[in-house]
Amino acid sequence: MFELVQAGERTYYIQAPAKIGIYEAGGNDVYLIDSGNDKDAGRKVRKVLEQNSWNLKAILNSHSNADHIGGKRYLQQQYGCKIYAPEPRQDFHRRWTSSLCQGFLRYGRLPDARRNSLSGGLSEQPACS
Repeated sequence: MFELVQAGERTYYIQAPAKIGIYEAGGNDVYLIDSGNDKDAGRKVRKVLEQNSWNLKAILNSHSNADHIGGKRYLQQQYGCKIYAPEPRQDFHRRWTSSLCQGFLRYGRLPDARRNSLSGGLSEQPACS
């Protein structure tokens, strides 16, 4: 568990109870899609990031189920990264999960039409306390 699998040229996922996506943005900067189910998952994700000399820039939460957001507080405290989550009352599942996550997992990259529109359905969340 928590093995890193390369899905595309700049995309990976961590094999976990709920897969955690990683997008390599350039240099050592990466973005996570979800963060695992708890602090222990966050620690294991941090170990993967450190083994690859990656710097966590932000976490993109696909939805708010505990098994997808449980590690975000720990990771934000360790990296000071931003966290983005769906705006209230938006059909996030349709716009994000269907398009971006499926394209990411299937093709190993973000779909071209959506790369520049990530902020359309996401808003930055306040720091975890």
